[in-house]
Amino acid sequence: MRIPASSRSVNPSSCRTGTPRATAPATGSRARAPHPLLRATAGAFALALALTSCGGGGGGGSDASASNGPTISGSNQTGSYTLGSAEYKRLYGPGVYRQDSLGNTAVGIYKGQEQIVSDRFRATSTGHLEKVRIYWQTGDGYSSGNNGVMRLRLFPDDGSSQHLPNTSGTPLAEASFTPGGVTYGRSLFADINFNATQPMQAGQLYHLVIDNTDGSPAQNYISSNNAVTNDDNARPARWLAVSEWATLLGTRSPGSDAAFSWQDLVQTPLRGNRYVPVLQITTREGTTQGASPMESGAVDPDRIFTLASGHPIRERFTPSANHQINALSVATAAKAAGSLHWRILQGDNELASGNIDAAQANYRTLDTDTAFKVAKSDWYDVNLSSPVTLQAGQTYDVEFEPQGSSQWVFSVTRNGSRNGFTWPVAFTESHAEHRQDGQWINASPWTRESSGRSDTNWPVVLHDAP
Repeated sequence: MRIPASSRSVNPSSCRTGTPRATAPATGSRARAPHPLLRATAGAFALALALTSCGGGGGGGSDASASNGPTISGSNQTGSYTLGSAEYKRLYGPGVYRQDSLGNTAVGIYKGQEQIVSDRFRATSTGHLEKVRIYWQTGDGYSSGNNGVMRLRLFPDDGSSQHLPNTSGTPLAEASFTPGGVTYGRSLFADINFNATQPMQAGQLYHLVIDNTDGSPAQNYISSNNAVTNDDNARPARWLAVSEWATLLGTRSPGSDAAFSWQDLVQTPLRGNRYVPVLQITTREGTTQGASPMESGAVDPDRIFTLASGHPIRERFTPSANHQINALSVATAAKAAGSLHWRILQGDNELASGNIDAAQANYRTLDTDTAFKVAKSDWYDVNLSSPVTLQAGQTYDVEFEPQGSSQWVFSVTRNGSRNGFTWPVAFTESHAEHRQDGQWINASPWTRESSGRSDTNWPVVLHDAP
């Protein structure tokens, strides 16, 4: 599902903050007191027996670290920087970043406004920008004519409270991209190479500013695609400061020399949706960061999975490095009250288990600005009584199954690995499966009876012990 971006300009405002609600207790063989990862900075989590359910209340946040998360991963090397907080580097799993749908931002003159886009990010390493990979979309409402000529420039942040691009100086890197004659309605993925004159510095905010230099930008334009979450599902990057990964939309009257009016689409939802880039950033020095959720299975009823007893799902991990896990998080909701049993397994060996309990159903559908509805989900954070060790190269399953008459709703997301995005931007150390007719098969948002591709994930996050 794709949601076209409006050209309407809204002044940026500060994100709302809130303390996630504790609505359901967790029971199990490995429950313990919460570790610091599962505490909000705006206020302590009210944990009920070591589990928190947090929904729309986590939709805000400041630049201080928050207990709110994405797969915006950075290579940890000398001179590197960990996004968000000290907790961020301890997150392992595809659910660090989640989405409900896709939303496009047209670059050119669109609906009577000149539009440019800034993808804002905090550099995780020091290095020269070599290339980026972006999700471009063509078709009705997304593109026109020959798709225009995209100019991409890397600028520093202006240091203001709004964190806008500082375009007054020479860009650190620049590139030009001509999409050309893409089949109308098709997606486009391509590596765009840059001429970098200055390096990015680890820990600093930067903006990839995209504008259209075509001579007729009203007739020739294309859209960059973004991952979005419904405002009632909070922002996409639950554990990440809002300044560190965001899509900004700049608008002004065509032909004007006035400054662009900027809207931060994470802090100020656009028609009820929060936008972040689908973007891979690679440096000349060999480091990579970004996030690439490609398609969501949150559309109700067409793509969601409604689980009942006898129909479990699992996220199957094969880590490339050792991990010592002391907590897990999962985004879901109860359609019928009861317990969701979870287990961490290596083969038939159960390493940890417990229940997520819902005294009453909390699932509902959320309206969008299209005919589609998406699933409401809450984050449940579970602490383990003692750490579980995952060894590099071994296979482990994180399994979920409703008990009795309980029903729980999950959505699956494609991770972008089939579209040229690579680890750690695409989370490829696990994949989603569900059990169908007694067999474990790959989960797909479009089919239940046959195995899907191996590029999907459930919204699961494992937490490494400090």
